[in-house]
Amino acid sequence: MRKTVSLLALVPLALFASSCTPDGPDPVPITPPQLAVVVVVDQLTPELLERYDGLWEGGFRTILDRGQSFPRAVHDHAITFTSPGHASPVTGVIPARHGIVGNSWREWRDGEWQSVSSVADPDTETIGGSGSGSSPHNLLVDGLPDWIVEAHDEARVVSLSGKSTAGVLMGGQAGGGRDALDRTHVYWFSTGAEGFVTSSWYRDELPDWVSGFNATVIDRFGSEPCWEDDLPPEWAEQSRRDEVEYESDGVHTHFPHCITDEPFRDAAHFISRTPRLDEATLALAREAVVDLELGARGAPDYLAIALSGTDRVGHEYGPFSREQLVNLVTLDRALGGFLEFLDETIGEERYVVGFTSDHGVLPLPEYLEERGDFGLRLTGELTEAYETAVARVGTETGPEHQGEEVEEARRQLAGLLEEVEWIEAGMTLEELASDAPADSFLTLYRNSFHPERLSTRQARWGVETRLTEGVLVRSSGTTHGVPYLHDRAVPLIFMGTGVPPGEMGGSARTLDLAPSMAELLGIPVPEGLDGRSILVR
Repeated sequence: MRKTVSLLALVPLALFASSCTPDGPDPVPITPPQLAVVVVVDQLTPELLERYDGLWEGGFRTILDRGQSFPRAVHDHAITFTSPGHASPVTGVIPARHGIVGNSWREWRDGEWQSVSSVADPDTETIGGSGSGSSPHNLLVDGLPDWIVEAHDEARVVSLSGKSTAGVLMGGQAGGGRDALDRTHVYWFSTGAEGFVTSSWYRDELPDWVSGFNATVIDRFGSEPCWEDDLPPEWAEQSRRDEVEYESDGVHTHFPHCITDEPFRDAAHFISRTPRLDEATLALAREAVVDLELGARGAPDYLAIALSGTDRVGHEYGPFSREQLVNLVTLDRALGGFLEFLDETIGEERYVVGFTSDHGVLPLPEYLEERGDFGLRLTGELTEAYETAVARVGTETGPEHQGEEVEEARRQLAGLLEEVEWIEAGMTLEELASDAPADSFLTLYRNSFHPERLSTRQARWGVETRLTEGVLVRSSGTTHGVPYLHDRAVPLIFMGTGVPPGEMGGSARTLDLAPSMAELLGIPVPEGLDGRSILVR
């Protein structure tokens, strides 16, 4: 555990309030929140929340109306993928420090660069499914759930997700050694297992409440054969047209989308790529609250919910597609039902919510062009550009390849790559490792840089590149991963006890989520975080 500083000393009003005059009685203690809920909606942009604001009637409406909102928060790193986007808000530090620099990276092992997935752990097994398991063994620092457990031994940590990466990383380092099996619960949806699984890092078998839920998950969420557009006809104009050839696989581009369609294969895959994934995750969250008595045992518990469906739909169809609109309206309803459940079960004044997203997304390049903006889709051109430049310079990589000659070759390679019309900048490993003055983009890449964990391009050639904004390297659909605001800007909202609602101005970063939630809980935080509490009290 890193050295901590008490927020009680810095924010004495965190636990006390009074309507008395200065000459009145002493302030009356207020019971701190009993449950911290962190909700991360994968690939949710501020623009989507604003564009469809008039349609929200459920969870988004509740959070926007009852919450303290920082609508233009940003991730403070360049490599905007799912894993760092979930680790940074929970730890309060940049990827260069927490070590989760991407969904995967390359490490130098046995004389070569080997691929490493962010949470894959070959020393563990999947519980409830088959194959190797997952764990936070690559996460270099602790996070909000760990701080809560450090402050309250009896606190429980629960993290649920449609993806192993999100579920594991939002659970922090809790659970290692399985010293408190009733305290740490981390589960994610597995298509192969047709339900939610965990890892032997956390426990040896699924508890009964998860096994019981899994026994019904296919019937509850995969029994209807098609995903339909059930929105009122007058809402159609809110999104772009439904049938466009540049969505998905170019064939299954419009409603209805059915289990029998080639992209799905079976009911579990159908669930994993439609709004039903998040409906299932929120349903499991209800089971966790009841079975584990979250927020009802006298100690603040932690519940992380990573909602992955928006990302799956967004990659296939784009952020402004009819599919994404239908998905978000469905999620709004499901999240609204879950918040109503918390109000009834725990009490509106007894829990707090931190709400954000792990990254944004680039609109489909073809759609950008349609509306008059620059958009360009690449397939194999980027690799060809690298290989052409490398053939001219002949750089080598690896820890043993150092010295001025190697650095000069990398500088030349970076220069050659910058001559490619759709590459904006080239950065050598030496530049990324340096602390010399830098522009904002290089700073963001440094925040994503760990010298022993390099992206595929860095590992192979010793140079990282920044593409021109609007360029997409993907044969269909869309993706994210660059430092432009369409990928970095996300909502950041706090709701609950002691949080006055309203839209806040000023700057905010997702790194601020964990220390802000810690303030609401009245627990100490480690010194030297990159984030800070930004709550207006």
